[in-house]
Amino acid sequence: MPVLVGDYERDRAANELQRHYREGRISTDELAQRLETALRARDAGQLRSALSELPGAWRGADSEAVREALRSPVRTLRNAAILAGTAALWVFWSIGMLVAFVAWLAANAPSLAALLVFPLLWFAASWLLWNGSKRRRARR
Repeated sequence: MPVLVGDYERDRAANELQRHYREGRISTDELAQRLETALRARDAGQLRSALSELPGAWRGADSEAVREALRSPVRTLRNAAILAGTAALWVFWSIGMLVAFVAWLAANAPSLAALLVFPLLWFAASWLLWNGSKRRRARR
């Protein structure tokens, strides 16, 4: 089943064609034909045919690679912000756990319970934080 494309992908293809025209790779007539094909495209295969024989990300790419190449920059920024927030939260959590662990050891004698509970609690919370972050970043 072919992957359908939207206005965003068609606009990106049209911009790519105009860039190739400005760089002298295609003539005005060829630009008009290819733009018509790109702007009427319903799936990634039709977009690739409009950009065939031109250098770029479209050449020889499968539909998933095309969709990845056309991914929204807003989504990329959102994912970077989620990752940075998760990393900052993890650092604060880890420092807090280290302070609590040292305080526990100072208040009580080192015990097997402290040596097992704190690392397991840190690992479990880190794992949950990372998996939650992955799910938020995977949303479209």
